[in-house]
Amino acid sequence: MNQPKLVSVIIPVYNGELYLAEALDSVFAQDYRPIEVIVVDDGSTDDTAAVAKRYSQVHYFHQTNQGPPAARNTGLNNCKGELIALLDADDLWVPGKLSTQTAFLETHPQACCVIGRMKNFLQEGIPRPSWVNDSMFTDNPVAYSLGSMLVHRWVFETVGQFNTSNQRGDNIDWLIRLNELKLIVYRMPEVLLLRRIHSNNLSQKYELKNQARLRFLKEAIDRKRKTQSSAQ
Repeated sequence: MNQPKLVSVIIPVYNGELYLAEALDSVFAQDYRPIEVIVVDDGSTDDTAAVAKRYSQVHYFHQTNQGPPAARNTGLNNCKGELIALLDADDLWVPGKLSTQTAFLETHPQACCVIGRMKNFLQEGIPRPSWVNDSMFTDNPVAYSLGSMLVHRWVFETVGQFNTSNQRGDNIDWLIRLNELKLIVYRMPEVLLLRRIHSNNLSQKYELKNQARLRFLKEAIDRKRKTQSSAQ
């Protein structure tokens, strides 16, 4: 019987004192072991550090504020696991998320990573933000969100780390580069990520996010043209 693989859980956080403990609790409540949990504090000015340090099993790193992509890369550069999982500090994992995905990867060795579905929930006590519509609470889409994924470490060595040139949409850029390499990604039917909607979600900055998406798509097209030109 194969030994369980170490899963490195990377949580970037900036001024996340309100939600970080819940995120960490959802990680430590997982029934899969072994795990290592890395919190990268991206220059927080609130009590994020104090929250993280309450958990003796957390490996805590602090850096000057550089944005989520750089914080994720810091986690990647300091983790040891054969499998990598990422979670935003304001989101939650459902129970059994890691055991479900590790078991799947064990029986599907051709897969480079596996993605689950996502369910949105509104933070209690706040009015619903104007950018939120009803379908966001009734649909449970396949989550092209880093928090729903479990990835082999070698994938980052092949695809590369996160693009730090734009603070939004780095997950889109990374997934585009993953797709370009024709690696096999499996999509699971289970909801594995609970995405918290609150007044400060980065994802509400739709105009900036769409600008980043267009930029990354253009870069992908340029790479394809360059490859085709070199092959001629």
